[in-house]
Amino acid sequence: MSASKKYLDTLLQYYEEEISGEAYLYDLINHFAEKEKLTLLAKVERHAAIAVAPLLTKYKLVPRAEDKLTEEGLEHVAPHAAMEWRVFGQYMADRYPRYLDDFAELENMAPHEDRTLLQFLTSHEVAAIEFARRELENDPESCAPLSQYLATPHPLQT
Repeated sequence: MSASKKYLDTLLQYYEEEISGEAYLYDLINHFAEKEKLTLLAKVERHAAIAVAPLLTKYKLVPRAEDKLTEEGLEHVAPHAAMEWRVFGQYMADRYPRYLDDFAELENMAPHEDRTLLQFLTSHEVAAIEFARRELENDPESCAPLSQYLATPHPLQT
């Protein structure tokens, strides 16, 4: 199976969204007391992006400049910065599962040899959703899924 234009465009878009998402989460640190949790979430975004970076190299895809991606991420901060932490947690719990369908679609259109890295990308969203669910339940171990994801080496490193 060869890589379609739609696959390559989507792969590049999702990589860029991880980078802009990292900037978004780091900026939210200025608005919430839960700085360590947001830092973990931001690190998860970068960890996911790094995992699929070899695919960008493979297909000679060039992401936009990181400062541009950072600007895009910061554009999404204002509506969420005004939320209470629990409201933000509910937002994540409600919104992030929708991204799983998008990641599954990316995996399905990918050449078979790319799927391991894409599954690792998808699993970052699963970790964030589980974190949000645990936060809403006041689980003292809410960060465990994020920490576990960050402790998992990228598939090409194993």
